[in-house]
Amino acid sequence: MTTLRDKAWMWGYVIAKSGLVIAKSKEVPFVGPSGCSLETAANYLGIPNAVFLNSNHDKETLRPEYLDSLAQRPKVICALQHGLYEETARQVSKISRQYKNICGGLIDDFLEFHGPSGKMTPEDTRRVQAALKSDNPELKLSVVQYTWQDKRDLEPYLPYIDAINLWVWVANNYDWQVKMGLELENIARKSKKPVLLGLFMHDYGGTRQAIAMDVLETQTKKSVEFAKAGWIEGFVILQSGWFDREDHRPQAQWLKQYLEWAFGT
Repeated sequence: MTTLRDKAWMWGYVIAKSGLVIAKSKEVPFVGPSGCSLETAANYLGIPNAVFLNSNHDKETLRPEYLDSLAQRPKVICALQHGLYEETARQVSKISRQYKNICGGLIDDFLEFHGPSGKMTPEDTRRVQAALKSDNPELKLSVVQYTWQDKRDLEPYLPYIDAINLWVWVANNYDWQVKMGLELENIARKSKKPVLLGLFMHDYGGTRQAIAMDVLETQTKKSVEFAKAGWIEGFVILQSGWFDREDHRPQAQWLKQYLEWAFGT
């Protein structure tokens, strides 16, 4: 039987002993200096599954120095390097034969107009999905979408997408309390794809500070509610690099306390 805990994911970067290849240091992308690695944050919250973002920047991080830290996780999704989606997907497929808990690949910021995948065509996406399944047909291709994006733009791509990772870009209660149920219903009806809801700890699209506690509580409680109801496949918390930052400590501690209660009961 699948439990609520089984539906929880942690998003972030593995900090190897040599530092992050991306920055040749322990500078975590979109965070700054951090000593909290992906597996550390997942353990802190009691979350089993991981979304590995190192390969979002450098596909050469798909190697034991990084992946061994996640080898005991039930499920791992590996992000695909921007600009090299097909090549990275093929590499993920190949290494998934060694790391059998790798269950898919992810294109971040899919079809975001100013992003690296903004001009991807359905045929481009077909090739990425085919590359991801080349050595392991069981792997699933996920794409990041935001609630502000028009889901009609996604329709030509749906045959080549296996799951949607959905996020609210600017932190606010209204989208979570009023709009999210309708958004999930719309996606379920039009795409028939499983949804993994994204939960920010940092308000990148608004204040550019730690997310307000009332929004953190709303988004987490709604995601747990949706997961229990079977409306979503699960939820993913972004990201591990913030966990050892003093200005994000209240958010990390609240998440730990709430999830301990939610998982335990």
